[in-house]
Amino acid sequence: MQVFKLFMLILKKKIKLIILFTIAFMALCIGFLFSSSTDEKFTESRLKIVVADNDDTPESKALIEYIGTKHDIVTSKMDIKDALFFGTVDYFLTINDGYAKNIAYGATEGLFKSQHVYESYSVAYMSSFLDEYVSCVRACTAAGDDMETAVKNAAAAMDTNTEVSMISSEAGNANGLESGKGFFRYLPYILLSLMISVLSPVMMSINKKEVRFRTNCSAVRPTSFMMQILLGSVIYVLAIWVLFMVAGALMENGAYSGMGWLNLVNSGIFAVVSAFIAVLVSMLLPSQQTVNLACNVISLFMSFMCGVFVPQAMLGKTVISIGRFLPAFWYIKVSDMLTGAAIFNSSKAVQYLLIEAGFAVALGIITTLLYKTKLRSAEL
Repeated sequence: MQVFKLFMLILKKKIKLIILFTIAFMALCIGFLFSSSTDEKFTESRLKIVVADNDDTPESKALIEYIGTKHDIVTSKMDIKDALFFGTVDYFLTINDGYAKNIAYGATEGLFKSQHVYESYSVAYMSSFLDEYVSCVRACTAAGDDMETAVKNAAAAMDTNTEVSMISSEAGNANGLESGKGFFRYLPYILLSLMISVLSPVMMSINKKEVRFRTNCSAVRPTSFMMQILLGSVIYVLAIWVLFMVAGALMENGAYSGMGWLNLVNSGIFAVVSAFIAVLVSMLLPSQQTVNLACNVISLFMSFMCGVFVPQAMLGKTVISIGRFLPAFWYIKVSDMLTGAAIFNSSKAVQYLLIEAGFAVALGIITTLLYKTKLRSAEL
């Protein structure tokens, strides 16, 4: 078992990398879990505004009153420039003299002056808010309303909100998480990363020409050589899979209850797929220096194209068409059913798992044929 011992010796040097990837992934999952646990989606910013009313008319007072419903109107004891600089005030608005007369005649220039320290979304929103208010008042007066009615109707029109309905799947959520979220949703990325970044360099090291030549001169038969490498690879893949299955059980309550046990099958198949991809990478790359680049390109490309980071429902038709030729696409199909992002259908779930397993078989055949070709070339 000299080859197996050598495999494990090289693999041992990658333990720190495995720990680093695992900790980073767990931190990422915890961040996603906490970010999705809150029901708050959007809150409108309230600025601290100082208003100087140089017009002092019912129209200007109505505007100030309406601004007070959206923002906090404050007074400042210090100089306004200092207040803006130190952040005790966000916006200083001056309603110019003649505001009411100008707006009644349809003039929209020179109605206000403003001071603020820097440009921001909130400042831009305030400017847009004033423009929208003036436009609403002008529209009401153009429709024949007097100024008092126009001011009231403008405020009412701006308070009209668009009703937004949050639609979620009616299917039961096996893992108790928000639809389309969860530990197993992002698992393909870390499996690909760990297989390529760790298994590929190990395979490249043990299959160097000088190592192969020495092996050919030894008593170790080529079949035994392959079987010992296979044993080492299986142990590594199995260890990584078990590690993340335990982590999944800790991260998600009832992760394997009900139909959740399919997470084990789904992730197990994809772990095998990732291992075959890693072996292919080790045979196709010219040197170990390019492994990290290949790891990032493959894992990120497949994650984005297949719906790991971006839900498949949000992907374009072209991306979906490309994703169908990648194994992670079918992994996500099953995962979406288990997390509630798609309605669960047992026959479709089995179909998707079989397609994913088909990728594993195809990659296994290609890997075996390519490895035998390289083995023969080394024997000559």
